[in-house]
Amino acid sequence: MLDLLTALDEWAASDPLMALATVVRTSGSTPRPPGARLLVSRDGRIAGSVSGGCLEAAVIQEAQATLAGSAPPRVLEYGISDELGWEVGLACGGSVSVFVETLRWDGSDPALVAVLEAVNDQRPTALVSVIAGQHAGARAAVDADAHLVGSLGSRSTEAATLPAAESRLFSGLPGIDDAGGSPIFIDPIVPPARLIIVGAVHIAIPLARLARTAGYRVVVIDPRRAFLTAERIPDAHELIARWPQDALSDVGLGPRDAAVCLAHDPKFEDPALGILLRSPLGYVGAIGSRGTHVKRITRLLQAGLDEDAIARLHAPVGLDLGAATPEEIAISILAEIVAVRHGRRGGALSDRPPAPAPV
Repeated sequence: MLDLLTALDEWAASDPLMALATVVRTSGSTPRPPGARLLVSRDGRIAGSVSGGCLEAAVIQEAQATLAGSAPPRVLEYGISDELGWEVGLACGGSVSVFVETLRWDGSDPALVAVLEAVNDQRPTALVSVIAGQHAGARAAVDADAHLVGSLGSRSTEAATLPAAESRLFSGLPGIDDAGGSPIFIDPIVPPARLIIVGAVHIAIPLARLARTAGYRVVVIDPRRAFLTAERIPDAHELIARWPQDALSDVGLGPRDAAVCLAHDPKFEDPALGILLRSPLGYVGAIGSRGTHVKRITRLLQAGLDEDAIARLHAPVGLDLGAATPEEIAISILAEIVAVRHGRRGGALSDRPPAPAPV
């Protein structure tokens, strides 16, 4: 949604009514993920994409029909086993569900206003749309405090939406949920997740670069100013030249964020881990050998951390890729962070059973 804001503002100056097509479900190999959107104006302008090109013409035709009032908000199904899928050229072997609706970008929709305000204030919010049934096309915004703005058509649907939206805001992943019998699509619009790197060692340089490319906001903490420079770590969004225990208390750690201790030094690492492992962070890792980690556990227990808190620590950090160079180690660390975020262990895709064929 964020990448369409410029088009929404520009097009609304002449005509606020537009059609919005959103990928709400995918299966198998598909070019665009859930949450991908295509905006269509009444005069034929388009922005965004729902397929990378192979479905666009068909979806634009459906969007124009929706704008003309000849078709209601609805979910369109495209798949390799669907005759229509062959016609529009979906040859990548998957299936795609696309929800088409209209919106009016003129300040009259309270849900859209709430989303825009949250984006401008950099607050997490979720745009929720009913995609089928009597109230298809109804939408609301839900913030991190479970405050709902707008209407989803029924109180039971709205009540069931709140915990589902909370879960989606936590993961940052869009998807379909059942809310009191009504299928809803929840699109969390959240600030970038952060990666907190404690220790401006050499591995921090490629890790910051990779994490930034993956969409993380990178924060590096180290009191040693000679190591902590923009010239040395140019891909960090923020450099904090303070002791970790002082800096972390001001950072505001959240469940979508991750942290990695790279310091190799107990006087940096132990106080930092004491804070990180008591925080709601989604991932905490620490570099070092298995022998180093055994000693680390002893120190952390002596410092008052309980076994459950210590069990959250990923150490030695990273997936077992056989990494040797700083760049390879950075890849293994980021790979584990991504795997944990998605609830995976990081095994080879070829070891997973094949997805069932579309029917």
